[in-house]
Amino acid sequence: MNFNNKFDKYDENAHVQKKVAIKLMSLLPKESYNSIFEIGCGTGILSKEINKKINYNNFFINDKYLTCKKYLNNITYSKFLVGDIKNITIPKTDLVISSSVFQWIEDKSELFKNISTSTSTLIFSIYIENNLKEILDHFGVSLEYNSVMELNTILKQYFSNVSSVEEVFTVEFNTPLEALRHLKNTGVTGFKQSNISKIRSYSEKKLTYRVAYFICKKN
Repeated sequence: MNFNNKFDKYDENAHVQKKVAIKLMSLLPKESYNSIFEIGCGTGILSKEINKKINYNNFFINDKYLTCKKYLNNITYSKFLVGDIKNITIPKTDLVISSSVFQWIEDKSELFKNISTSTSTLIFSIYIENNLKEILDHFGVSLEYNSVMELNTILKQYFSNVSSVEEVFTVEFNTPLEALRHLKNTGVTGFKQSNISKIRSYSEKKLTYRVAYFICKKN
């Protein structure tokens, strides 16, 4: 999915993503790290929370889109690493953190393996199985969301201590069209368009987000 043309509307629509970032921060085992690496900063929702609430000496921020850098003006960070996380060298840090990003990565085993060689602590949020089920049921399209069990199995190959918390957000809208517009402006569904009859016949005025938070450590 190309988020590049969604960023200007993202923040005003990303209500769930903001709540998820705040919850993720509450699960951090410590309030101080020498070095942090954030994967997929987007408009800096999580970056701002880190900047406000965590003490650090070095903060490396990544996104595949260079345009994201303009949203980091008020954040103190060491370096912005532009590029797809699958193709860049992950810096060695005390903590790797990411929010609302990893559901887009197909080869999660390779991702977690690469991360585990660069840090002893990985903390992230991810949308899981049955996320946005209303859209799947009507349009028949969805990302390939993993279950918590599947993610646990992969993570435990690379981290000795893995724990998780699940959360469900139900977002109510005034009309079905407003719900679809919300998805369009956050770019979270994984599909670009549908035929007009499918759009007109969509009747749900709520969306259900299912999220898991993972805390992973190596002994």
